[in-house]
Amino acid sequence: MPAVASVLVTFVGVLLFAVSQVAIAEALVSSVPQVFRITNLLRTIDLTQTLVRETTSAAILNIGTELQSEYYFPVDQAYTPNLALITAENRKTKESLEIEKDSQYTNEQYQFYKVHLSPPLGAGEKIQITVKSVLSNFIRPFPAIIGQSEKQGFMYSGNAFALSAYPASKQKTTVQTPGKNMQIHARPVDSKLQVTSNGLVLGPFGKIDAFVQDALQVEYEMPGPVIHFREFRRDVEVAHWGSNLAFEDHYNFINRGAGLKGQYIRKGARRPPTSVEGGNPVKAFVVGIPKLARDIYYRDEIGNISTSSIHHLDKAIGLSLVPRFPIFGGWNTTFYTGYNAPLDGFVHRVPDTEKYILKMYLFDLIKESSYDKVEVRVVLPEGSKNVKAHLPFNVDSIEYSVSKMYMDSVGRSTVTIKARNLVEDHVQELFVEYEYPESAYLIKPLAAASMLMGVFLVSMVFSRLNLQIQGQVPVKAKQI
Repeated sequence: MPAVASVLVTFVGVLLFAVSQVAIAEALVSSVPQVFRITNLLRTIDLTQTLVRETTSAAILNIGTELQSEYYFPVDQAYTPNLALITAENRKTKESLEIEKDSQYTNEQYQFYKVHLSPPLGAGEKIQITVKSVLSNFIRPFPAIIGQSEKQGFMYSGNAFALSAYPASKQKTTVQTPGKNMQIHARPVDSKLQVTSNGLVLGPFGKIDAFVQDALQVEYEMPGPVIHFREFRRDVEVAHWGSNLAFEDHYNFINRGAGLKGQYIRKGARRPPTSVEGGNPVKAFVVGIPKLARDIYYRDEIGNISTSSIHHLDKAIGLSLVPRFPIFGGWNTTFYTGYNAPLDGFVHRVPDTEKYILKMYLFDLIKESSYDKVEVRVVLPEGSKNVKAHLPFNVDSIEYSVSKMYMDSVGRSTVTIKARNLVEDHVQELFVEYEYPESAYLIKPLAAASMLMGVFLVSMVFSRLNLQIQGQVPVKAKQI
């Protein structure tokens, strides 16, 4: 009897959970305007790199009676901390569509994004849109620790269906993996499965209701490190007098690959950094820096690191940074790099005005990299004013302040940009507008001349002071 009771309790619990999920789905469907029907839904999950890239293409039909200009795309709240980037476009014309967070329908379970359809979709009309997203730090090593030369595996856990706020007449999910060595631990029951040489295909499925979810777990092999920077800080100094732009980048790195089991054996240490010997160590970072860079350096807390090299590309310089030791999974290190560049390659003056525009990348490219905290500080020349920064994506904050450095009098206008959860796709151009009148060129010389004049005046005053200590002359006693 106790066994039967426990079975009944378990059955009732599962039944209540299923009923609650159905109720939640019905509530969500009733909250989002059901003005669209998706005739075909294609979803691709790219697991060939350490960043998970999802592409969802939907052919939508306006089943309402009015023009519709807003399409809602849901994201599970469990994924939002890992969602680094989301974009939308017209699938046929490749024209970008505006996408933004929506607060009207967002709840504890789903974060909704509003896609603005341009032009609005008329009654009975169709359009094909594509939503692309990038998830950072989403996959986990499986197993969590491996030997120095063992193969590295990862586990992907997600939704087998393309999450949608609208019902779909047909859909299919494609998973791309680095190779054919993979195992499927969970998928929808009785779902059609096709395994390929570099992934798998689920479906096509028939009619799928809105907000339907089912477990999908795929284990697969992928060698190499998981490059992640816990903190990144870039300091940029603009100098009009020296016609120079100085960059200095500080990195706090951790390898998020599988941890190292046992002790590190220094075998093959003399092999080139690009050679493959198993495991997941970082033997070199390759950073793409501007073509005009000069005076390049690579250092850490100990001092200069001489194990670096450069190779010239068509539009950039490949800077290869070899750390002092291979960095295995779970290991971390800090270092910083810097270089100078001619100002005229980055700063341009607007004709017949006192306005200048600085155009540079927010940070330099390191492939398959992700960043927790990013801070970029741009220090403009003394006397600049009316500063404004522009970025093609949203950041946490853009602060304007005044900082004083050596030989400064009024201080330098400074722009500080702070952001979180960035990936290599955010290597985009930063524009900083500022006004710099010709009279500002005299601030530094006048400050230096005033300082020297002050030194001369002080020295003249002190040279004319009599600082000698003199005692009283003794009075001779009169003789009687």
